[in-house]
Amino acid sequence: MSSTFGTYKTAYSGMYTSQAGLGATSNNLANVNTTGSSRTRVSAADKVTAQSSGSMGTGADVSSITRIRDQLLDQTYRAQNSQASYWSVKNGNLEYMQELMSEFGTTDSSSTASSSGLQATIEGFFNDWSELAKDPSSQSTRQALVEAANSLVSNFSELDQQLQQLQQDACNSVKDGVDSLNNLASKVAVLNGQISQAEVGNSGEASYLEDQRDELLDQISSLANISVTTGTDGTVQVSIGGTALVDGTKTRTLTVAGDGSISSPLQVQWVNTGNKAEISGGSIKAYLEDAEQTGYSDIATATLPYSYSTDNTSSISTLRQGLNNLLTTVATEVNSLLSSGTDLDGNSGSSIGGFFTPVDSGKALGITNIQVNPAIVSDTDKIAISATGKKGDGTIAKAISNLTGGDYFSCNGLAMNSTEFYAALTSWIGTAGSNASSNYSTQSALVTQIDTQRQTVSGISLDDEMSNMIVYQNAYNASAKVLSTIDELVAGLISDLGGELS
Repeated sequence: MSSTFGTYKTAYSGMYTSQAGLGATSNNLANVNTTGSSRTRVSAADKVTAQSSGSMGTGADVSSITRIRDQLLDQTYRAQNSQASYWSVKNGNLEYMQELMSEFGTTDSSSTASSSGLQATIEGFFNDWSELAKDPSSQSTRQALVEAANSLVSNFSELDQQLQQLQQDACNSVKDGVDSLNNLASKVAVLNGQISQAEVGNSGEASYLEDQRDELLDQISSLANISVTTGTDGTVQVSIGGTALVDGTKTRTLTVAGDGSISSPLQVQWVNTGNKAEISGGSIKAYLEDAEQTGYSDIATATLPYSYSTDNTSSISTLRQGLNNLLTTVATEVNSLLSSGTDLDGNSGSSIGGFFTPVDSGKALGITNIQVNPAIVSDTDKIAISATGKKGDGTIAKAISNLTGGDYFSCNGLAMNSTEFYAALTSWIGTAGSNASSNYSTQSALVTQIDTQRQTVSGISLDDEMSNMIVYQNAYNASAKVLSTIDELVAGLISDLGGELS
């Protein structure tokens, strides 16, 4: 049985424990709208004094301040968040590429109507050859053809420049992502040190530090795939592809090697070893793939048709290669036909080097190095469309207009004409975009669903916290009442004893 003065300590312990619970509740309420904040609960334990006849309760004590968190849900969230970030980048780039494909148009030479889409530019170019075949000596038709050819080259070249810029943006995003990864890792290491000290000192403040660390880990998971393990001292080890990025208070630094060119592709490496970092998810992985340029190359025109495939890692390089194939093949076939013709001045078509020529004669003809022959731009009479040498002969112009029906292209092993090839190209990018959009939607839904589950476990509820506050308040008041009652009893006893002595 507790003594009168022992009851003082028992009542005080109850007040202390209730006050700690009120403090935790107050902090929960203050962080009800704070991103990443978890509910905390005060765990109380009986204070027991062992005696020869048994044991006696001497109140309560705060054993710990516990953070309500499900680590399995955290791990699942980060894995799905990594994939969602990956598909977000893929989806965004493919959507932009589809927009670019539809932005470039042409004005029909036979009317004032303007058509959008790259296909309209191609059709307008071949239609003008058909018109020239009807009236080979028409200066206005020849001029319209040159304008259509310039429009064709300009649109293809400008589209390719936009795609190159998108690819350069991907390179820059890889470097920015790695910088962010290193910065976040350093912050996690600092928090690891603080949490370890709090755990050793049993100060109870580690719960709030762990919330900050978990928020950083969520951010890291959007950049790259990570695995997280927690040590006995409360610190975490964060690994990428089996190599520790953060280990306690220590970090390993990542860097980006290469400039993104074909000869020097980008690679994320560990600074201390130079080994490649095995990044298999997150936005950095997506940007690395789209920055890859090895899927693009010049075309050897002597070996046409070019064997085109849509299986390259980078969707940007895949589209660039398809457009390069389309333009270069058309230019090569037009040049080949015109080389056998005669112009209005009676000169051979081969004398000027082709209808399309490279801007830099030292490099291969292609989408990045092509122009309408300046000699033809300045004098349209040099367009050699006569097969007989007669000025009224438009045989070669007719043959060029029929190029759209020839199987001069190969896509994924199938022979195609220009219309079919362009349709295959647009179909591929549409399918790739649809798949990316579907995957992104699915992953986003999973991330939202898992985060909702996390919030159900660790989220702060105003109603629950208000109820807890009332419970702790009543418990505190009850313990205070006991303390007050004991105080009155002792005061009365002292008063009575004093009266007898007098």
